[in-house]
Order: sequence, then structure tokens, then C-alpha cells
Amino acid sequence: MKLFRTELLKLKNTFALWLTVSGALFVPLILFITYLSDIKAFLPGQGVNPWNDFLIRTLNGCCFFSAGFVLLIVGLIIHIEHQANAWKHLFSLPISRGCIYLGKLMIIVAMVIAFFTLYLSFAVGAGLALGYLVPAFGFSKIPVPGLHLFRFISEFLISILPMVLLQFWLSFRFKNMITSLAIGLGGLISGLLLKGWQYIIFLPYAAPFRMLNYTEGVGTSRQNFYLLSAVYVVLLLVLSYKDFTKKFRG
Repeated sequence: MKLFRTELLKLKNTFALWLTVSGALFVPLILFITYLSDIKAFLPGQGVNPWNDFLIRTLNGCCFFSAGFVLLIVGLIIHIEHQANAWKHLFSLPISRGCIYLGKLMIIVAMVIAFFTLYLSFAVGAGLALGYLVPAFGFSKIPVPGLHLFRFISEFLISILPMVLLQFWLSFRFKNMITSLAIGLGGLISGLLLKGWQYIIFLPYAAPFRMLNYTEGVGTSRQNFYLLSAVYVVLLLVLSYKDFTKKFRG
């Protein structure tokens, strides 16, 4: 826990915290403004749950925007040490390399979870505010589908963990942050363009786009997808941990 608090303090005067908050606010704010700018176009039909359409837009926005956020936040956190040439100082401390690895990884995962939590909180807040400002939208008349949101965020976190770990590995291996970002961006573009390919499931960067137009229910293909994600997580954890503790010199 001391390492985690130390890593959190390092972020205090960096862009990482602002990126987490502003990034989480961006899409909900755009949706809020869009709904208010063309009220008639977004009025639900008789008996239609207004949250359905709103959440499809919200969750699809999360699938696209969170992928870029992961690339940036991982790069920014690891770049702190690269920029200050601080790796050798860290390795000279009476702390095992394994603890340093876990401390870095924990703060990255915590920031990713914080982003999703803020994102969905802002989105729900935007919907409730729209229901208050324009009662005809009907948001205030129907409960927020909290269970649906919880299932989405749980499944989405499982799906993107391999991408988080892969970017984490690339970021400490490449001192130049642009290099790891370019590889990640190339992976995301490939994942988006080839998302209909039958073997795209094996590309970790395609995971966010497999969650587009999210619906509940776990079919065989989704079960296989989560099983593959678990295999990737274990494999990447073992390989990156071994590389960091045995070979990485900073």
C-alpha cells in the first residue's frame, strides 16, 4: 500500500489525473449538449425506454474513447520514470523489483477503473439532468438500469485487461512514449478495421470494439472471448513480470 500511495503522489502534478477526469467527462458532456440542441430528434416514442438509446450511445462512446485513454494513461504513468531517468534510483531502493512492478501496475489499473467509474457516473448524471431540464425525455420517470451498467463495465474490464498489460509492457520497454503509443494506435486501428475477421478475437487491441452495441447474455462466442482474455492476462503477466524483474535495466 505504501508503494501505491507513493505512485499516486507522483501523479499529483501530472496531466494523468486531469486526463482521467476530463476524458471521463468528454463523451457524456457531448451527449448532454447534443440532446439539448435537438430535443425533438431525441424524444422517445410512446412506451419507449429513453435510457435504451441513451445508453447505447454512451456505452459505444466508452468503447471507442476508453481505448485511447488506456494508451495515454499507461504511457504517461510509465513515462514519469523514463523522463526523470529514475529507474536506476528505484532499483537501488530496498524494495524488490517485483514490488515496483506491482505498484506501477496497480496504479494503472486503479486509474482505468477510476476512469470508467467517473465516465458512467457522468453519463447517468447527464441523463438525469436531461430528464430534469426536459421532462418529455422521460429519464426521470424510469429507473436507471444500474445492473445493465454494472454488467457492461465488468465485462469491458475483463476484455481490455490484455491490452492494458500489453501497453504496460511496451511502455516500460520503450523509453520514447511515442513508440509505444504508435504501436498501440496501430493495434487499435487494425482492430477496428478488421473487427469482422474471424480471427480478430486473438488481437487484444480489438477487444473494445467487440463490446459495441452491448447486449446482456453470454453466448458461446463471448465465453470463448473471456476465456482467451484470461489466458492472455496470465501469459502477459508472467512474461512482463519476468522481463521487468530479470532483464529490464531502465
